[in-house]
Amino acid sequence: MLGTPTAESIDMFSRLLTTLAALLVCLPAAAMDPLLYRVDAPVGLGRLDVTVCVGRWSPKRLISRAPEASRFLVAPEPVSGAPTVSIRDAEMRVRAENGDCFRYGVDLAAALEEEAGRLILAQGTDRLLGSGLWLWRPPDVPDGGEIRISFRLPDGYRVSVPWEPLTTDGDGATFRIDRSPASWRDMMAIGRFEVREVAVPGAKLRLSVLYGDPTAPAADMGRWIGEAANAVATLYGSFPLASPQVLVIPRGEAGEAVPWAQVLRGGGAAAHFFIDAARPLSEFRDDWTATHELSHMLLPYINRGDAWLSEGFASYYQNVLRARAGMLAPEQAWNKLYRGFQRGRDGTRGRTLAEASRSMGRDRAFMRVYWSGAAIALSADVELRRRSGGEQSLDSALAALRDCCLPSDRAWTGREAFDRLDRLTGDTVFRELYDRHVHDRRFPDIDEVSASLGIIERGDRLRFRSASPATALRDAIMSPPARFSHSEIAFDQQETAIH
Repeated sequence: MLGTPTAESIDMFSRLLTTLAALLVCLPAAAMDPLLYRVDAPVGLGRLDVTVCVGRWSPKRLISRAPEASRFLVAPEPVSGAPTVSIRDAEMRVRAENGDCFRYGVDLAAALEEEAGRLILAQGTDRLLGSGLWLWRPPDVPDGGEIRISFRLPDGYRVSVPWEPLTTDGDGATFRIDRSPASWRDMMAIGRFEVREVAVPGAKLRLSVLYGDPTAPAADMGRWIGEAANAVATLYGSFPLASPQVLVIPRGEAGEAVPWAQVLRGGGAAAHFFIDAARPLSEFRDDWTATHELSHMLLPYINRGDAWLSEGFASYYQNVLRARAGMLAPEQAWNKLYRGFQRGRDGTRGRTLAEASRSMGRDRAFMRVYWSGAAIALSADVELRRRSGGEQSLDSALAALRDCCLPSDRAWTGREAFDRLDRLTGDTVFRELYDRHVHDRRFPDIDEVSASLGIIERGDRLRFRSASPATALRDAIMSPPARFSHSEIAFDQQETAIH
């Protein structure tokens, strides 16, 4: 039997209720209803129908990131309640109450015909497009607000997006868009392609292999991407992001396995590989591109004007991490790095590294930018190991950056990233390298670094001194961190969950 409540217990309960009420008053945004989108697609994907339902958060404006999107828009109409939606100055002006829903359509067939692949590509029954073509969204999301998007697709159809997956229900799925700026590019696919989940330490990569002529075997693509992701996991024992989107898109004969690839950050991290599906699996496994692109996910989005950092670190690790995973012999990895440094020296044309980065695409200064950044990465790695007696490295610095700052929904400058890395390591290695090289017109001088590694350049060949300190340092860079063994992160197809 319960006893009679005492005055003290009644007072404690009253104070608890008062405290809870105060917390609820202070956290109104946490209870804010999400902005809900439902996307319906017919067989053939000639159009999309998008239903938008507002909650207590009702945006006044919806915009599309693609300026041409309004040309393919089918006029909005109410679905429930009494919302009013008008199109003016490439915006949807919305007046809606909590619970109101409206619908608009997007003519994908017209976009495919008129834009000739600029906004949307056809891959057999599959469609590859940016969400800006159809997703009219608020320019800003308030604190506590979120956007959720559900898809209802025909039987056998799938969708691949970079957004966080919340639920899957047969051929439908619900996702939450992260808080990255609406201006950041993304890419998505809808169609009858194969979807596989590639499990690696700390992550499950969402791999989709689109139609091609020929179409690449999904099992082979899973093995290739799994090996590259496991190589990246050797950096600190796990992959840096939990669930990135990966698209493999066959684009016809190219003479090489992966002629082009990219990483985009709009709505979430994603890697896209445009491939020659006729090439054998062995060429994909020998190629550096997947390791390079997935290494970009070790860093937050870096401003394009500081491409020396994002591309340079990825170029450094595309060789180091493949050696750690057993995909290259250490001597091969060193030779590839130093041949890259030579291409960078040959591509240096009297502009500062900062200037070359800002105009990289226009001036074709790729070798100068990529390999200058890689030389800076090697210098940072060696100096951190030297100053700390092996307790710190570029690996441990990036592990600390992951713990504090990934995933990130904003762009970083190179200076900002290096300042943060210095704070995380308690040293000044990165600031010193930034000041020494970023505004210099010469390729970074790595002679002192090479001497500490016992590496001597002789024309097109490298010689390796066998002195103990140099050998130990070279081995440490090309080996997984001591806290986990190579066997723990080595790729094993049977342990990689591919569905």
